[in-house]
Amino acid sequence: MPSQFTREKGFTLIELLVVIAIIAILASILFPVFGKAREKARQTTCTSNLKQIGTALLMYAQDYDEFFPTPAYNASGTAGTNRYWQDLVAVYIGAKGKYDASANPRYPNTVFDCPSLDPSPVERAIGDYGLCQLFAPLPSSDPARNFIDTRNIKNPAAAGAVTEARDSFAYTAAKIGAVDEQWTSSPYRFLRNAHSEGINILYCDGHVGWKRAVIGDDLQAVFRYDAK
Repeated sequence: MPSQFTREKGFTLIELLVVIAIIAILASILFPVFGKAREKARQTTCTSNLKQIGTALLMYAQDYDEFFPTPAYNASGTAGTNRYWQDLVAVYIGAKGKYDASANPRYPNTVFDCPSLDPSPVERAIGDYGLCQLFAPLPSSDPARNFIDTRNIKNPAAAGAVTEARDSFAYTAAKIGAVDEQWTSSPYRFLRNAHSEGINILYCDGHVGWKRAVIGDDLQAVFRYDAK
């Protein structure tokens, strides 16, 4: 007959603390790995987005005498009818719609959304990507002043066209800034390093590459029509 003092088998407090410590150590090791894997997947999705945008830009250029669309222009000369480059290439991607200044994002759940950027109305006008002007606009008297002549781009494989950026931007503002940073006063910093301290860049020849960049970095040399 068992004694009334027989002990039940179980964990002691020390054993339980050891198990908890081991779980905590494993979690601290694995969570960053899982986080990096998730971000890598987002970066891959973003790369795919930019490749589709690149194809659309090149198709647009074929249809419009080798010109890329302007970052933003007024289609009819009437106030309130401004259209953005996203509107002009949307038909080539399947992201169709009428311009609506109050919509944010302009085209939800499309290639204009970077999965690594928060869809904040403070950050976005139409989407998460910005088209660089590449060079100074032509004189207002020039009929082609609103467009980018791809024939003037010296090395399309080296000249960046689109990246994660706040709206469209001049190459002089191709600097990495913090999310929600004021972009209307110097220093003008429009770009966002959305992917593991780096950005995805769509180049004028249609290929996409990742470039390491931290807040404050100046990438003017990449986003120029005469980039080497």
